[in-house]
Amino acid sequence: MSKKVDEKKEIKRIKENITEVEYKKLMSFIRGNETLRENTKQNLLRTFTILFFTGLRLNEVQELKIIDIKNLLQDGNVKIDISKTSTQRKLYLTNSFQKELVKLFDFKNEDDENRIISKGSDKNKRTSINNIVFIQQVNKTIKEILGEGYSSHSFRQGLITEMGSKSINIKIISQFVGHKNVSTTMGYIKPTDEQIREALIR
Repeated sequence: MSKKVDEKKEIKRIKENITEVEYKKLMSFIRGNETLRENTKQNLLRTFTILFFTGLRLNEVQELKIIDIKNLLQDGNVKIDISKTSTQRKLYLTNSFQKELVKLFDFKNEDDENRIISKGSDKNKRTSINNIVFIQQVNKTIKEILGEGYSSHSFRQGLITEMGSKSINIKIISQFVGHKNVSTTMGYIKPTDEQIREALIR
């Protein structure tokens, strides 16, 4: 007789959105953390800010160069090449995004061709960080501060959900976040607890 193996299926966890509340919590925690090296702190602050305002994927943030940020601040938008999908995406600058960016970049001391996320203390001789190592570091930090339901993708999901809740045309949202199909964008919209509570009728 064969024994029945009691296999427990892993519970599919709810993926939480990162809204302005969580973003501010992350930024405050990183700024106040004296155990982090200055370069690590800078990388995390830049990453969280760009993820929050653009909905980029983490590997796309790693491809950004100092010149991209300069052009974004100068022109109000910038085209970036996305190697994962072999496409271009346009980033847009808002007043609040601009205020955050100028706090995080010292253009006088950083080479235009440097990646914005890099390692090393010498600002002119920085090298790229291994993609997998950086993704693990970012997600570990997010989970430590916000909890298990959060990851770097929570920024993208949170931004798309917020735009959707403001009745913005789904085609505009889809183009903004770089999706080819609006159906993909629709799949990202995860109502927050507050939105669900406000929708309750009994």
